Parts: sequence; C-alpha cells; structure tokens
Amino acid sequence: MSELLAESECKATINAPIETLDLTTWVFTLADEEYQRCSKAHIAAGASTDPSGKRVSINVEKVGNLIISHYNEDVSERDHCRVVSISDVLTPQGGRTTSRITWELKAIASEDGRCVFLNRVAVHATPEFYKFLAENKVGIEQAKAAMVKDLEAHNAEETPLFAKSIERMVRHG
Repeated sequence: MSELLAESECKATINAPIETLDLTTWVFTLADEEYQRCSKAHIAAGASTDPSGKRVSINVEKVGNLIISHYNEDVSERDHCRVVSISDVLTPQGGRTTSRITWELKAIASEDGRCVFLNRVAVHATPEFYKFLAENKVGIEQAKAAMVKDLEAHNAEETPLFAKSIERMVRHG
C-alpha cells in the first residue's frame, strides 16, 4: 500500500429514507451541470466504462491543483459506493504527476427517516508522485500539509451539496 498523503471525511444529512437512495447510481449518472453545482472547484463530470465493462466516473476539479480522476467502480451498493482512480494532477507551475484517490460514499439510516451521509476521500502517493516531488525539490511533509488543507476545505464544501443533490435525485426519480 502506498503512503497516505491526505484524508478527509465529512458528514451531512440526507432528508430521505435510506431505502429510497442509490448512491452508486448517483455517482455514475451525475450530470455535468449537477456536479458543477456541488462545488465551485468542480469543472466537469462524465461517465464511461472500462474494458471489462465496469463503470467509470470521470471528474475534473481544482483542489489546490487541477485533478482529472477516472474513478473505477469498486463497491457498488445502494447505500455504499467506493471508486478508485489513478488521477492526473496538473500543478499551476505546469508540472504533471499522478496520485491514487479513493472516493467513498456511505448512507446510514437515522431513526427519524433521514440518513447520515458520509463523504470520504483518501489520497495516496504513486511512484510518479515521489518522482515529481524529488524533481521539484518539494518535501513530502510540505506536500502533505498543502494537500490536507485543500482537501478538507473542498470536502467540507461539497459534502452538504452532494447530500442535496442526492435528495434531488430521490425526489425526481
């Protein structure tokens, strides 16, 4: 397992019963405009399939750096979706590297008929990431500190907006 660079988990309330949710369908059918509505850092979203037929969610966002993720389906349940990407990372200075990003969504039923929504993102180093740091004379701790700050702020913004988007999907079928 590669080194964990940054991790963030945020919670929000989904005002819908758990049996009406399908987080996996939401991830793989999220329209570009709806994705952009969920964060000022979101640039584009789309969907595809990999050669084996598994679904892929493609997301472009600016979280510190410009990140292009090709999230491959890993866990596909109505109340739990996990996708993993070797993401391209483009820096403002023109450098390019990769990182492995795991995006995990969970819904937990509340007694009041609503759900607790968990949005977790974990970023791990790749060999290309270490090479990029060495070539640019950036220390791993410096890179981690910047990444944690950017990821936590981004996740705090998008999590409640994702919850509202999931509610809209439930209401509109």
